Parts: sequence; C-alpha cells; structure tokens
Amino acid sequence: MAKIGLVQTAHIHTPGFVKMLKARTDITVAGVYEPDDERAAKWTAELGVPRVDCYKKLLSDPTVDGIVVCGTTAQHDGVVEAVAKAGKALFVEKPLATTPGAAWKIYTAIKEAGVVFQTGHFMRSDPVYQFAKAQVAAGNLGTVTRVRHVNCHSGALGGWFNKEYRWFFDKAAAGGGGFYDLGCHSVDILLYILGGAITEATAALSGKTIVYPQIDEYGEGLMRFRDGTIGSVAAGWVSVANPMALEISGTEGHLWVSHGKVFMVSPRSGLAGADGKRPLEASLLPAERPHAFELYLDVLVGKADKSELIPVEEALQVCLAMDAMYRGHQIGGWVKV
Repeated sequence: MAKIGLVQTAHIHTPGFVKMLKARTDITVAGVYEPDDERAAKWTAELGVPRVDCYKKLLSDPTVDGIVVCGTTAQHDGVVEAVAKAGKALFVEKPLATTPGAAWKIYTAIKEAGVVFQTGHFMRSDPVYQFAKAQVAAGNLGTVTRVRHVNCHSGALGGWFNKEYRWFFDKAAAGGGGFYDLGCHSVDILLYILGGAITEATAALSGKTIVYPQIDEYGEGLMRFRDGTIGSVAAGWVSVANPMALEISGTEGHLWVSHGKVFMVSPRSGLAGADGKRPLEASLLPAERPHAFELYLDVLVGKADKSELIPVEEALQVCLAMDAMYRGHQIGGWVKV
C-alpha cells in the first residue's frame, strides 16, 4: 500500500487520474491541496479525503510516498522543486514548465534529489509506438532520414477549454496554446522512437484565428536531430480528424500509422505483411502498457521498476525543443536547443 498527495487539480487530465486512483486498492490519497475553492470541494468530495490548506503539510508527512502535481503549467514552478527536495516520488503533468529557465530548475531539483519521476506523456504506452521504436532499434528501416508525428484534435472547435479549463489559452498559465499543449506529446514520441537528441528547431504557428485570438491554436514544427534525422510535428486544437499519426522514412524501409493501424514496407524485417499493402496484424504488435500515470502508481507499490518511467532528461528536452520552435516562429529561423 502506498499513499499519495494530490497537489493542484486544474489540469484537464485530473478527472482521469482521479478515476484511476479510485479504482486502485493499493493506493490511498492523504489529501488534496488546491487553492481554488470550487476545485478543492469537487475533488475532495470525489475522493473522500480532506482538503489541505498548504501543500507543504503533505511534504512533511512521513506516511506520504508520492505527490501528484496536476495544476496549470505555471503552477509547477517552485512546487515541484519543493516536492523533490522533500524526497517524495513525483508525478508532474506535462509539460514541465512554461519557460526553459523554470524547466531547468525543475530538472536540477529532481536530479539532485534523486527522486522517482514521471510525467504525463501517455502515448508511449500505445502498441503502435512501441512497435515503431523496436523496428527502428532493430535496423529494419535502415538509416532513418525523417520522421513525422501529428497530434491534432477539435478541442477549440468543441469548446473544451471554455469553462474550468480556460487557462489553456492563457500563455502565462500554459506556456503556449494548441501547438504547445499537443506538440509536446509529438516531440516526446519522436524522442522515444529515435532515442536521440534534438539540436535545433523552428516552427510556423497559427496563420489565422479560428476560436482563440489570444493564443496559437495550431502549428507545424521542424527539428534536426544530432544524428542528422529530420523530424516534423503538427499539433493543434482545430482539426476534425487525425488520420495519419506517424510516418518514419528510412533507407531500407518505411513505416506509417493510419487510423490506428501500422503499415510497413521492410523486406529486412521478415514480417508477414511488411509490404505496405495492408495493415500489419495486431498480433505482431506488443501489448499495450499501462497508462503513464498507472505506471507511476505501479512503481510506488513495487509492481513496476522505475526504469519504465519517462526520464526527466527527456521531459526537459521536450520543453527546450518546444521553446526553440516558438522562438523559431518569432524570428523566422532555426534556434539551437
């Protein structure tokens, strides 16, 4: 049995995390710290736990094993560092911070404390991305020359952020708009699949306003990796479909994900159906892994090893790459990561 504290609850993924917590019999919640009265009342009632008037009370409680930080991105600043210094296992919703400076402070505090860390990049658990990573690592696509990931939905069109999640289109609170919110997942997936470092990046953001004139709603980013691979991402809140999620081009093969199905051209792999004419059989893909948040809870109770979690180095690199793309958009050129 492990005990966690919930610190801040403004993120749109909080309802899902609370649902997961309620379904577990090996996790208890010590309390909720939330400065907003309405949110605090909602989640303490849902979990049946007390409201804590200062998050540091959870940090000083020796029975609390981990802290879940799930507020606005700006609210991470200062709080995550304090949790790390208290020696508590950390789950921090993505992205780490709104600025590179804040991200570096969080990264440094976590590394110096040596605490368990996890963030909310849940796409890594999807079998299609696990499979893509394995094929690249095995050399079945040859030398990868370019890779692209698309992560778009209709959140702005559907008014997802118009009420309790209005902070998503406040740059000071969120760090960026639709491209930042969803693009960080795409950058994480490219890092996961390629296992390399991004050296420079740029982007083009929101050519016209659809719903939220105060912030970017969509964009396209371009990255160079240290090994020479070119990466691109598309992300935004104003798309009614997202049919082509991933494309990887190599000198000996090609892999793409369309409508959730994996297609591949790779004679070298020896896999049945690797001719690009039809999707690969689902039986060829690995099993779906637990959600990123479930993996964090599993580590707390000893059901998983912390090596299964997302390295804080990669969470930092996502923030730095996203910042470089935003600055690249502003200056119309490449920015070092």
